[in-house]
Amino acid sequence: MKSRTNRHKAMWSKKKIAAGIVSLTVAITATTGIAYADVDLGATIETWFNKKTEIVMESLEHSIQSETDKQKAMLKEELQLRLEASSKQLDAYTEEQKLVHAQAIEQYAAAILENVVINNEQDRKQMLDKIQVIVDSAKEAIQSLAGSYAPPQLTFVPSESQSVTDAVYE
Repeated sequence: MKSRTNRHKAMWSKKKIAAGIVSLTVAITATTGIAYADVDLGATIETWFNKKTEIVMESLEHSIQSETDKQKAMLKEELQLRLEASSKQLDAYTEEQKLVHAQAIEQYAAAILENVVINNEQDRKQMLDKIQVIVDSAKEAIQSLAGSYAPPQLTFVPSESQSVTDAVYE
């Protein structure tokens, strides 16, 4: 066990160290306050606010542009899929209509043959040959019409437009 004197000395040295630390802290704080007393606080705050505003605006603009690009890509992909599906539907419809019209031409030719009175086999053969030439010509015209059709471009090309951020801030 320590004696009272030893305890008092130990306590006194701790008090000196604590007083020194407090004095040093007060001195540093006082000189720091004096050093910054001549700075224009309003201008400093305004500069800080302007920097923060600029950073936020750039971040917001980047976020908007990024999201806009993502949305454009998704829309472009969806539109491309729909264009391809429409093209397939149009091709199927074209083939169906070619068959329907070819059958209609053949039925019409058959109806004409039934209604025409033919006296001999030679006239009948001549009439069949002429009708067959007409039917073949009509089918060929249908095929060439379907073959000459140029479908629209299957790739979406967006028009030049201003960015979303430009549109928002104008």
